Amino acid sequence: MPSEHAGISGEGRMTGVTVQELLSGAGQRLAAAGIETPALDARILLAEVLSVEPGRLVSCGREMAPHDAVEMFEALVGRRLAGEPVHRILGRREFYGRTFLLTPECLIPRPETELLVDRVLQDFGEGLPARFVDVGCGSGVICVSLLAENPALSAVATDLAGGALEATGVNAQRHGVADRLEMVRTSFLSDIEGPFAFIVSNPPYIATGEMAGLSREVREHDPDLALDGGPDGLEAYRAILSQAHGRLRPAGRLYLETGHGQHDAIMQLAKELRWGIVSSHLDLSGRERMVVLEKR
Repeated sequence: MPSEHAGISGEGRMTGVTVQELLSGAGQRLAAAGIETPALDARILLAEVLSVEPGRLVSCGREMAPHDAVEMFEALVGRRLAGEPVHRILGRREFYGRTFLLTPECLIPRPETELLVDRVLQDFGEGLPARFVDVGCGSGVICVSLLAENPALSAVATDLAGGALEATGVNAQRHGVADRLEMVRTSFLSDIEGPFAFIVSNPPYIATGEMAGLSREVREHDPDLALDGGPDGLEAYRAILSQAHGRLRPAGRLYLETGHGQHDAIMQLAKELRWGIVSSHLDLSGRERMVVLEKR
């Protein structure tokens, strides 16, 4: 992890290139390759190599870069030019104010999912005790964040990917909540027994036919298991909505993140499966992003 010092260690052989020259050159190459945030990506990667905070690179700009650091930086920039996302390169991502380890079997968490955590905490925050399930936990950002925010909660995390559960376990240990988290390798809610106060999930919701049209960063580096929601993108919702009734206590709640354009279909499916609709919510872009349902 980057340290707090502003300068660069003088250890090792120095090059004839400054930090600012490295940043500028890499940014230009990334921009020419069509990377959306070339300057930011270059700054994050160089800060990683030099073990400084990204914002402190300005004060280091005139310093000569160590030879080893230049070689490492060039390797990371090469990976970014090949389409690998910055956070996949780093192997970690910030979420809800905490740092989470990523493995290749984990989806890179999106900022929109923080809204799902916010919504759950409206109902189950402030030390309110409850037991819940995080379905398809990935790196564990949802369940670990909820457990860290409310020490009275306990949880079960499910996923089919062993590497995802491994990451969740590491992240739970890192943030001091492992003693309140059980992990089960299973499909959705199979092999899970309740009753639970609530269930939360950010399931795969991309229609199979749309997978090829995803951005290169997502298509080549996020796991298909966490993305592909079947022919219409709704297979995971059908499974969760049909299985969740038997795992919730009376009036238990189901919190679901949803994909763009799926809201009406999910609402109809929920009604058919006898769910009460509590609320739906937009993300910061004004798109339907989340629904809250209640067991009737």
